[in-house]
Amino acid sequence: MKKQLTPKYMSMKFGRRVVRLYFFILCVFTTHTLRAGEHFVPPERGFISVTPAKTWEQGLISGNGTIGANMMSRPLDETVIFTHERLFLPQGKPHKPRANGDRLFEIRNMIDRGLYQQAADLAFEMSEQEKLIMPDCLVPAFDMTISTLGDAQVEDYVRSVNFETGETLVRWRGEKGWYERRVFVSRADGFAVMKLTAPTNYGVKYKIGLRTTIPSDSLNARQLEWSYRDLAAMVADAKSSVSGRSLRYSYRFTKAFPGGVQGVEGMAYIHRKEGSMTAEGASLIVEGAKEIIIFIDVRPKFDPKKSQFADMDKRLAGVAADYDSLLKRHAAIHGELFNRIKLNLGGDPKDHQLPTEKLIELSRANDEPNKALIEKLFDAGRYNIISATGELPPVLQGVWGGTFAPWWNCAYTHNGNIQAAIGANLTGNMPELMWPYFSYLESMTGYYEINARNLMGCRGIMMPAHSSSHGFVTQINDWFPGAFWVSGAPWAARFFYDYYQYTGDKDFLRNHALPFMEKTAHFFEDYLYPGPDGKYMLSPAQSPENTPLNTGVQASFNATMDVAAAREIFRNMISVSRELGINSDKIQTWEAIIAKLPDYMIDADGILKEWLTPKLVDRIDHRHASQLYALYFEADDEFDQRPDLREAVKKLVAQKMDWRDKDHTSGNMPFGIVQLGQAATSLGDSELAYRCLKYLVNKPYWYNNLASTHNYNDRFNMDISGGMPSVIMKMLVESRPGRIKILPALPAAWNKGKVEGLLCSGQVEVNALSWDKHKIQLTLTSNKDQSVILQFPGDVKSGGVKFVPGNTRQIEVDLPAGKAVTMAVSL
Repeated sequence: MKKQLTPKYMSMKFGRRVVRLYFFILCVFTTHTLRAGEHFVPPERGFISVTPAKTWEQGLISGNGTIGANMMSRPLDETVIFTHERLFLPQGKPHKPRANGDRLFEIRNMIDRGLYQQAADLAFEMSEQEKLIMPDCLVPAFDMTISTLGDAQVEDYVRSVNFETGETLVRWRGEKGWYERRVFVSRADGFAVMKLTAPTNYGVKYKIGLRTTIPSDSLNARQLEWSYRDLAAMVADAKSSVSGRSLRYSYRFTKAFPGGVQGVEGMAYIHRKEGSMTAEGASLIVEGAKEIIIFIDVRPKFDPKKSQFADMDKRLAGVAADYDSLLKRHAAIHGELFNRIKLNLGGDPKDHQLPTEKLIELSRANDEPNKALIEKLFDAGRYNIISATGELPPVLQGVWGGTFAPWWNCAYTHNGNIQAAIGANLTGNMPELMWPYFSYLESMTGYYEINARNLMGCRGIMMPAHSSSHGFVTQINDWFPGAFWVSGAPWAARFFYDYYQYTGDKDFLRNHALPFMEKTAHFFEDYLYPGPDGKYMLSPAQSPENTPLNTGVQASFNATMDVAAAREIFRNMISVSRELGINSDKIQTWEAIIAKLPDYMIDADGILKEWLTPKLVDRIDHRHASQLYALYFEADDEFDQRPDLREAVKKLVAQKMDWRDKDHTSGNMPFGIVQLGQAATSLGDSELAYRCLKYLVNKPYWYNNLASTHNYNDRFNMDISGGMPSVIMKMLVESRPGRIKILPALPAAWNKGKVEGLLCSGQVEVNALSWDKHKIQLTLTSNKDQSVILQFPGDVKSGGVKFVPGNTRQIEVDLPAGKAVTMAVSL
């Protein structure tokens, strides 16, 4: 099997020719042979597709968060790629930031003098790095290959994913009858399960093997070269073998470091009903079986001297090969999570039955997105995030992959991507899915403290823009000053605080949120320093990946995002301290810091500035929208009080969307559109928010497997799988403790609908919210006795309600703990 590991097995030039030939054959096969599976009943919540995957990115994805399975759904020559959430490819020992905090004054002096590039150059020089170091990337564990021999006919092809059960399926009719292949990854049992069925009374023959993932599909020539390069340099000793009824596979990482992952071991344990099974080299030949059940386990190897095969073999051999029972056990856990939320915008049931290829085509043919597609993508995004969240949160590609050189190293990108991916977890009533994010951050805190001390000479913590197996800041070179970005920790701290706000878990507040928030506050206490006008300076800074027009350099100061994040962490620390009765000696200090932070600024064109200084000129044409941080969750109070700021934000969102309409390359990154949609919703601008949402739905950000992408039809990426549902839910319900906005940004196109199960900040669940013209029906349940203010999009005409004085759009409602309260409101 070593041949499969090295580029020598296929020269680059020859390899690309093989890939092109394969895809040509596949396209011809698809066009002329496959027909929609008219005999197949689509899942109620899920999808059908009638085209097998051309690339690994278009496979049918399933997962339990820890193990991912990606089935190419190719009838006669199947490949299923298995991955593991902890399989980060080591590049060598982590590079610790040099202790240069005592030289920070030099960088600040350069920035004060307008020497921005020199400041970035100095930071790179002081890092003693030869280049920008990206984090260790998530890579595949292995492929399972399944060749179906003896029946070459393929008709009535269909493939499917059931969102409620997490089961993927491919089905077709051969010469002798129907074939099916089903896969899911069990949350109950911790391994993947596959079921193969063939026509009865017909001896079908399968050849099943395990191999290293061959990086080819969808990769351009440069990325293909990188993937083979990294595979050859960093992965060795790939071995595939047969042991009894199991297939075994392993490889090791050549640049592993002590304590890190050393390699992988995997096993496929095969059960069959009837027929025979024989070994052929490193493969197993199963012939004449009516049904085959395969258990697949994937385990990263941390001890290079200890094999896990015996334990895997013993465990899998002790499990009964009852596919239906195993699926039921898994679906009870997965489905309970998924089914907490349901969205109905009035999508046509007939449209829901369409193959994704047709439904997407139908929607994109019109400016107005198809409502059935919106509903289906809402479900698909949530399914993707649930399936990719295990002990760790989802990386850029969730828990899936098909290359050894993925884009941006397929790690955690903290300057916007991961926040979009997890953005629907709280409002989407899945707060437990936030724990992997929190536990990951807490495990990295030691690295973050070193970053703060060595790079900035500060107490507390400083997060990197990118991370995976360690948390050091290493994304530094002469054009990317990653050591200048300081908003990562306060952004993460906001999620810690929100978890408490949504759940009311005071143990979590004391033992998890408060320590992280305190460390974040400590950093900013040391990082801020007074400028010439008496206001604090935030320098050095980086507004994520953008450059001012007049400098062309990312090194900067007084980034609006940093100011908003600093203001937020101190405000939240004051709130937490008062609630817990602590830090009474610090509250006055924090209030003074807030008063001395730079004020928001509007430029000459009436747009909210990205840098709060006249020295730096904004570049609107950029994929991020970091200057809108204060509106990602809800509008900062200052925006509520200043109409000019609100208009400046609306104008900014509109101009950024205008730019995206013109630029379909650099401007099409979708999580930036999520940020725009969140900001527009915070201002209650329904049509502007809907403009952003339409872009996320109708632009080519979704493959026919309903996995999302980073670019148009390119770069498998989970950002908007979480981000798009979060925008929809915020358009329907926005909350803070004691106050809930009902339909705050409902677009005119959604004149009727219903949503069930949304969770609100303040421990309130919206069990059901339905609307139709001028009537709203609402059922709420609170975890505690409280009164909340409900705000509606129009004047309330219903009798018997308690209005907030002077406001006929707001009513006060008493919510007894644990008791559902239902009301009907006429507007």
